Amino acid sequence: MKPSLKITISVIIGLILILGGVGLLNGFFSGEKDAHPPCEQLPTKEKAIEALNSHQTIVEEIKALGDGIEVEVGTPCSDDKDRGLVMIIYDSKSERDAVSNLLGNREGFGVPVHLVKR
Repeated sequence: MKPSLKITISVIIGLILILGGVGLLNGFFSGEKDAHPPCEQLPTKEKAIEALNSHQTIVEEIKALGDGIEVEVGTPCSDDKDRGLVMIIYDSKSERDAVSNLLGNREGFGVPVHLVKR
């Protein structure tokens, strides 16, 4: 193999590794797809509303983490609109990380929470 071909291959491999590393660090390849429990395991929508209303302090803390963050009751099951959960809608990876960190240090809402990227 010619030395110039070896150099070219090395440069290409190096660029691929660098671009891949940058992509990983910036979250381009991260799986930010959160799943909620199966629909039959979700509480009623009324229970989710009650949980959200009784935890307004944490709701305000979550909203304060970013301008685009919303906290509401969601009904993710198209076949059963009576099932609900707390849905947190965010814009960026940094907002998602901040919400996850906050939730990891709190008791939560007492019902499932689903993070959704806008």
